[in-house]
Amino acid sequence: MTDQLHKYISLLKQKGAVHVKTIDTDTIVVAPWTIMKCRYGCPRYGKNRSCPPFAPAAEETQKILQCYSRAILFSVSSMDSGTPAALECASALTNDGFYKVIAFGTGPCTLCKECSLANCPQPHRVAPSMEACGIDVVATVRAAGLPINIPPKPDEPLNCYGLLLVD
Repeated sequence: MTDQLHKYISLLKQKGAVHVKTIDTDTIVVAPWTIMKCRYGCPRYGKNRSCPPFAPAAEETQKILQCYSRAILFSVSSMDSGTPAALECASALTNDGFYKVIAFGTGPCTLCKECSLANCPQPHRVAPSMEACGIDVVATVRAAGLPINIPPKPDEPLNCYGLLLVD
């Protein structure tokens, strides 16, 4: 399937992806503790449709992952660029017949000054982050053999990761 996904890997690189790799979904680590980091560490918790408690819980994410065998994991150097890249790539995949594609962006949605929880004016521009859905990003990235700096060091580039489930 990697040959089939080459076009989308190239698209992600054009959109600023630094690292792009196809992975088996059974290497994606789901850990419910990630949502606790959102709940007790992020000021956007409960105020954004792409974040907990509105994003899928870890248990639901685990069930969703079981519907897929392959994914594209990618990094960008800016949290703001990951979600648009993931959504554009997901749209291209859908248009080419990969109707099951699901995109996970980077970080919380920041499109609106205040989120309209009941009626998002831009749902086509929103995707939850992996960690908001219970995915252990660090363990998943390390399992894929890609770099991630935790904690980020001032002299090293930031690695923000997004994910596309593709079958």
